[in-house]
Amino acid sequence: MWREFVDFAEKGHEPFSAICARFGISRKTGYKWLNRFRAEGEAGLVELSRRPKTLPRKTPDAVEELAISLRAENPNWSAARISAEIQARGIAPVPAPSTIDLILRRRREVVAQQQAAAVVVSDAVRFEPNFRWTIRLLPEIRVAGSGTMTPVAVEDDVTRFIVGTFLLPASRKDENLRAGIEAMLRRHGMPWRMALDAPRIHSVLTVWLMRLGIGVDFVPLPQAPVTQAQRDLLVRLSSLPAYQRAAVERQVHPDPLASFCGQRYESEKHALDALEGARTAHNFGRTQESLQTRAPISLYRPSPRHVPDEIPSIAYPPEAEVRLVSEKGIFSFQRKLIHVGRVFAGLELEIKPLPTASRHLVLLGTHVLGQIDLVAIGASDTTSAPLETA
Repeated sequence: MWREFVDFAEKGHEPFSAICARFGISRKTGYKWLNRFRAEGEAGLVELSRRPKTLPRKTPDAVEELAISLRAENPNWSAARISAEIQARGIAPVPAPSTIDLILRRRREVVAQQQAAAVVVSDAVRFEPNFRWTIRLLPEIRVAGSGTMTPVAVEDDVTRFIVGTFLLPASRKDENLRAGIEAMLRRHGMPWRMALDAPRIHSVLTVWLMRLGIGVDFVPLPQAPVTQAQRDLLVRLSSLPAYQRAAVERQVHPDPLASFCGQRYESEKHALDALEGARTAHNFGRTQESLQTRAPISLYRPSPRHVPDEIPSIAYPPEAEVRLVSEKGIFSFQRKLIHVGRVFAGLELEIKPLPTASRHLVLLGTHVLGQIDLVAIGASDTTSAPLETA
């Protein structure tokens, strides 16, 4: 806008007052931008932040968190009652009731924005690239000098584009799996959801994904083995003319990386090159009927959602029922012990009631982890009860 304004002003085809009126600004504002452009060039047209450099009267973060926690523990307390409680505890500065009301309203707005993004946006893009990626662990391969390794492939569900592949060593699989997935997210952006093979077992990876704002689905993935007959057909493909290959390809297992599995490789580099070659051949040259005989690369595009440098904190509304998970992966609710897993240790979960009086949802942010049935837990003799995840 301002670049166009100074261009008109420098040309002088109209009176300066008329140009200012065209852009809906006063002559004083117009001269400000014109002088900044003449002094600094295009760099002077960048809108400067009007936020003050220092906020001496800003409520400290610790006091804000205390006000939010007091409202969560006492939903019926007013802002004035919370202010009096903070003063009674000898904490300074004591925010005014109007300030506390603003703090609580701001927290509710943050929660509403998170819930809207999780429900509305993801539903709007469910037929677009990067709605959901699927993580597949392929059959183990033998690599000379490295023993057995597990190939990993991540595929976009809508376009069938293989986002990336890598090899997992036999040791420290969880750590290497997260590192490989993170490298793909930083290169291609974040999907809205990520699918893993059932059963539903949360890990460090799934908790990390949910905290990034990526939903996690546990779905049964096809694990059909590659038979010797199918391997023989794959060998025949290279010697067949183009017009006969399609008929033979339909008899082969549809997994584009099937030819990579079940073989022995001379080195890890050799295996990685072969895996990347299979991925490239699928993405750029493998046309599919489900994609109207187009290659996946022609339909895929990177996600505009970038991985944040720091994991964002999860905000809950002040009136939410929140529980902290212990080091053993347990939290207590209405005198019952609920086991969710050690991977959630140190995190806060929200307990939300369902229409059935005894049943409650357990959520990490906006992600549903499972349900609690207080009646069923009451009839159990176990020390702690797991979540119902079905």
